[in-house]
Amino acid sequence: MAEQGSSKLRAVLLEWSDVPLRAALAATFVYHGWSKLSGGMDSFTQLLGSLNVPTPVLMAWVAALTEFVGGLFLALGLATRIAALGHMGVMTVAISQIHWAQGFETRAGNGHVVGFEWQAALFCMALCLVMRGAGPLSLDRLISRWRAKKS
Repeated sequence: MAEQGSSKLRAVLLEWSDVPLRAALAATFVYHGWSKLSGGMDSFTQLLGSLNVPTPVLMAWVAALTEFVGGLFLALGLATRIAALGHMGVMTVAISQIHWAQGFETRAGNGHVVGFEWQAALFCMALCLVMRGAGPLSLDRLISRWRAKKS
């Protein structure tokens, strides 16, 4: 009997584990996307240009909008897998073009964060959402249930 209760608890915890994961990722990306969009685009574009990222203006806008709008989508649990894929793309570029050369460890130096430790963690969090979806407290779930009722 205790095993059955334990199994139910594990199932509930597993299902709901996506909600705090999604919230943490959404908060991070909304914050960083908004900081770029609300006044940091020039310095971000210059950084990308100095690192020889192709079309730095376009890439800066793509990254900032993906972070901010995709972060809002994650917060709502709307098109979660697509938003998370976008964040995986941004983190892939950030790791390969900006942070890889500094190594894995994140450390502060001259006010800048270097290393790709944090970006790798964000990539993996987004990957979890791509694999599992938004979880129960999401617009994705509501839409899915609504579609099932219409069928």
